[in-house]
Amino acid sequence: MKKIFTVLGIASAISFMNAQTTVLTDNFSYTGALTANGWTSHSGTAGQLTSNGTAVNLVAGNSEDANKGFTTPFTLSPGVISKADYSATINIASATGLTTAGDYFLMFTVTSGTSPGNFNARLYAKGSPTGYSLGVVNNGAGTPAPAPTYGTEIPYGTPANITVTYIVDNSVTPATNTATLKINSQPLLTNALGTGTASTTIGGVAIRQAGSATSGTGNISISNLVARVFNSTLAVSDVKNVKGSFVKNTFVKNSEITFGTNAKDVKVYNMFGQIVKTASVKENGTLNVSDLAKGNYIVTGTVNNEPVSQKILKD
Repeated sequence: MKKIFTVLGIASAISFMNAQTTVLTDNFSYTGALTANGWTSHSGTAGQLTSNGTAVNLVAGNSEDANKGFTTPFTLSPGVISKADYSATINIASATGLTTAGDYFLMFTVTSGTSPGNFNARLYAKGSPTGYSLGVVNNGAGTPAPAPTYGTEIPYGTPANITVTYIVDNSVTPATNTATLKINSQPLLTNALGTGTASTTIGGVAIRQAGSATSGTGNISISNLVARVFNSTLAVSDVKNVKGSFVKNTFVKNSEITFGTNAKDVKVYNMFGQIVKTASVKENGTLNVSDLAKGNYIVTGTVNNEPVSQKILKD
């Protein structure tokens, strides 16, 4: 007999996921070195990263990397799904010094200080003669190095409002970690190509300058930086047994979910609580999910006039 979650429990979990805490804010309203304003240099030539009163400016050919810690480190608890994000306004004025291959310049750190640990939820930039593109990688581990998922090119001098979200699912074995990137009104980008194991904490945000004066992270401005963490979610406690099996293959290795009973008003939710599929199905019927990205989803429906739901993993 499989355990089935009630829709009420899922609704509560999705609502709980949206309870957020702001753990870092920097509008760069000061002038001078970041290291004089709450940041710590952990690599390169200290003092190179400076604010002009509205933004921090990366400079082509400079090498300083610096991080700023959260007010409270965020623990990625075992057995549940945890989420954190950071948002900022990015602007790149020209192709000067900007690599055409792509490099990362903004990310989460495991902790803060002179040894901030691994970098996760990495924001990338690359340039062309006409504009810049932003991309995301969940972590940097893997051989070859994981390829970023990039958005649509943005004309030079045009600001991009971005949100990078890092999701760590410790409710499955092995645990998964995924990064998403929202750029202005562009479609959401998702990347889980890095093979590194997620850390047990997220402790800060880092800015990175890399490459050379002719091919690197170039001249990038970052303003309105905010980081948030979200309460662990989808460890639903409202559980009850029902006769039969709602979803027969909770580990979806192919392109279809198979149902063990007639069900109405079937909905598939992603980890943001967004509905990505709807259907009504019959016993042993299927729902094609080949167009969905790999990861965890919640499937809800009505069986014998009773709302039920079940978590699945699409491989």
